Amino acid sequence: MTMPAEGLRSSVDQMQNYIVSTKAGRVLKRPAFDYDDLMRDLFYHGHEPVKIWTAEEYESEIKELQQAIEEERKTA
Repeated sequence: MTMPAEGLRSSVDQMQNYIVSTKAGRVLKRPAFDYDDLMRDLFYHGHEPVKIWTAEEYESEIKELQQAIEEERKTA
């Protein structure tokens, strides 16, 4: 299998969803081919990222927080 030339995207490349927390306090969901593609898109649109998660990491973190809240409610 041949790889596409550097900088070119093809139908073989899978886009991944990222969740981005910005310096302005916004939380964005952005699709990108990779981290570099995401960063170019964010800076092009004037967003300064503070924290970046993949969609899977973000969902996992949300589930952990929800479980912690439920445990706290049970003990309160």
